[in-house]
Amino acid sequence: MATENTTPKQACNVTGRCSSTTPPLTSEEIDANLNTHPMWKLGADSISITRSFTAVNFMAAIEFFNKAAEVAEKHGHHPDLHLTNYRDVEVILTTHHIGKLSEFDFAVASDLDAIEVRYSKKWLKENPTTTPP
Repeated sequence: MATENTTPKQACNVTGRCSSTTPPLTSEEIDANLNTHPMWKLGADSISITRSFTAVNFMAAIEFFNKAAEVAEKHGHHPDLHLTNYRDVEVILTTHHIGKLSEFDFAVASDLDAIEVRYSKKWLKENPTTTPP
């Protein structure tokens, strides 16, 4: 059973490295976390979360990647970053040590959501409910 935690989520560098003993989230906890992270979706594999967007141009996508790298290093928890069509970005988070989602994934997702992104105007128009915080 999940208990309410009033302390901010922190990932591996703060609470200790992820390991095979990192507790996985229950499906209820995953759903609750997804409700508070509207830019993220459960991956088709059900063991990851994904966020996708189209940046205004190549450099805007790379700027996001550079800031995402800083977030990942701060947390010691690293997403898979994909760039296609020179500005289409996909971020995938999972806890590799357990092959499932953990609180660390949502801690990193929160910090990635705080990164200012220069989105494509067309993408923003097509995704009106998926707006940055």
